[in-house]
Amino acid sequence: MLVVVANRGDRPAAPLEVTGELLGERRLARLAEGVPPKGSGAVRLDFSPEVPRPGVHALTLLLEHPVEGPADAAGNPPVSSERAWLLLALGANPTPSVRLAAEPLRLDVRGDLAVRVESADGDPHRVRLRAVTPRFLRTERDGAEVSVPATGAVAARLPLVRAGATRGTRYAVLLVAESLDGALARTAVVAARVEVEADPSILPRVRLLVLAFGIVLLAVAFAFEVRRRRGPVQQGTPRT
Repeated sequence: MLVVVANRGDRPAAPLEVTGELLGERRLARLAEGVPPKGSGAVRLDFSPEVPRPGVHALTLLLEHPVEGPADAAGNPPVSSERAWLLLALGANPTPSVRLAAEPLRLDVRGDLAVRVESADGDPHRVRLRAVTPRFLRTERDGAEVSVPATGAVAARLPLVRAGATRGTRYAVLLVAESLDGALARTAVVAARVEVEADPSILPRVRLLVLAFGIVLLAVAFAFEVRRRRGPVQQGTPRT
């Protein structure tokens, strides 16, 4: 399978690693030369999975490449980690059984992705809903089974944990709904936006002010010490 990756940014993504997962099989490919800005590159991912049911299945992709910036506390260089997906028709091409909508999540340490699931064809369905995360986020459980009514939407929540994500960054988490009923596999995917909260501490925001105030205090203390060591200034009386 040939997968084409486009770089819509203004900096090269090199080297680029592409990890694909399809029906429980995982394959890794690497573009040593990377992908130039506004350019594209192709990798080959060779899968040979057993297809349990004909229909539409999700190929999830993890795209990673080094970026500029300081190393983390463990000395690891900064890495861009992003998710993407393709829907593959294997033996049949049915439409998705459900529609998904996700609310943006502002994440501190732990949070829940709020998802709305509704039937796309007016029939009730049972689906497996799971979240597929980039490297610096993780889920606390392996998805959930959701019973979707024929009309109206059902709410579901998937727990998410920050696992090394830098404060103030944004990520896309894939929400995959795979049908469990019927003869054909019917899959829907949507990307949920996750924003990692900025540092809640006051000190980083006033660090420069505190540093400047400390320098002023040191300068004043130094001036007083110099004056103390010199002693009082003696003034003479003019003679007549």
